[in-house]
Amino acid sequence: MSSNNKSKKILFFNAKREKCDSNSPHIGLAMLSAVLKNSGHEVLVVDYQFNPSAPSPKAVFEDFKPDVIGLTLYTATMKEAEIILQEISRFNKPVIFGGPHATLYYSDLVDKANYIMIGEAENTIVDVVENADTNSKGQIIRSEPPDPEKLPFPDFSTFLGHDEIFIYPLLTSRGCPYNCSFCAVRMVSTRKWRPKSIENCIEELEIAKVKFKSMGSVVIYDDNAMFRKDHVKNFLKLYLDSDINLPLTIINTRADGLDDEILSLLKKAKCPSIGIGVESGDPEVFKKIKKGETLDDITKAAELIKKHKLPLALCFVIGLEDDSLEKTKASIEYAKKMKPEHIYWNMITPFEGTSIREWYDENGKVFDLLNHSSWVDGDFMCEEPCAETPEFTIDQRKKAYLMAILETNDTRLSITDINRLYPYVRRYGLQSEFLRWIPKSIWKSFKKPFQLLDLAIKIYPEIGFRGFFKRVVKKIRTN
Repeated sequence: MSSNNKSKKILFFNAKREKCDSNSPHIGLAMLSAVLKNSGHEVLVVDYQFNPSAPSPKAVFEDFKPDVIGLTLYTATMKEAEIILQEISRFNKPVIFGGPHATLYYSDLVDKANYIMIGEAENTIVDVVENADTNSKGQIIRSEPPDPEKLPFPDFSTFLGHDEIFIYPLLTSRGCPYNCSFCAVRMVSTRKWRPKSIENCIEELEIAKVKFKSMGSVVIYDDNAMFRKDHVKNFLKLYLDSDINLPLTIINTRADGLDDEILSLLKKAKCPSIGIGVESGDPEVFKKIKKGETLDDITKAAELIKKHKLPLALCFVIGLEDDSLEKTKASIEYAKKMKPEHIYWNMITPFEGTSIREWYDENGKVFDLLNHSSWVDGDFMCEEPCAETPEFTIDQRKKAYLMAILETNDTRLSITDINRLYPYVRRYGLQSEFLRWIPKSIWKSFKKPFQLLDLAIKIYPEIGFRGFFKRVVKKIRTN
């Protein structure tokens, strides 16, 4: 492309998923905003997932009058993204697609956008924006993954509603060298693990805390933050020595990345819980995931977390290679043995390009993935399974999920759900599991006010009334 250096106005959109709220803005769009602003362009981000009350795309467009429009795409929000696209397409401005869905399914999108960005776009976004043209149709843009050390800090000031940022998203690295059968990360951010200097991470947080007065916690969203133990240890030590003093959470935590020192540091950093991806408690199913760790590693890590008196969260996936109703029972028994404070049961989504998708193409069926999420958002009921095998039918998967949340007292399920829950209990013959669940749920409801009081005592001094109120609302929603 030849360069057109005239300053342009870029409007980015991120669609909102129904029943799913977030106090954390989209870090990818904040990174692109920073890169574009450094090149002299003006950027506005409308992240409906973060700010659901933001004005309509039409209203924002008419007020901002952009030269270029960008839309980040997720498979789970394509229905909502299509509505945005319908509104913005009438304005005859160049449209750029990016995000995981654009990377995985770009061939399905060539008729809907002028440019489709594959993978991480920081190295190419300026060139595309400066030369954007409505005459281009479905042009595929690929680029080398960027070095995080050479990128500016994300710019969240471009977001509508940035004064309401409560959870600050941080990346201390990108990429994951592992190749789990169900994970699409390697297509989006590659298997090359690329760290950011811990000094830059701390500086970013210190600047953010001054800029965003509503900031109440920090969440590390790395693909694999624990890949190098010395990296995370050094970060945690510097974090604790700084004046940031906010609760810190790390998601995507691997069992083999934990040890006594890391857990001790996380506890000092007021980490609210530690989550581990078990995926399956059945040894045969677990082996086929190719996680690069063992069930014994996970058991030891869970016991270590308990030793440090940190709340344990476990994540499972129903429908992995060779899974079945009987093998799901092994996962349930494993979960009961570990006694986690939080547990998440997800349905497999076989994304294009993953080895589990190849397995399903040979051994079962995959249905339409659009608007489907493996994650159970805001309610105890999972979505219709999007894949099946003769040995593990859709109906059996529904039964397996319901059995799992009853037997392990899933935190999204409460005693108030009885009226909606019981017809499914009868349908799948789970009356015994239901009767065992009722007293547990009553006890959980009784304990909730005391847990909220304990939360108040722990975090109020750091985040004040406004931050505390938001945290409590989020806690209530997730319980």
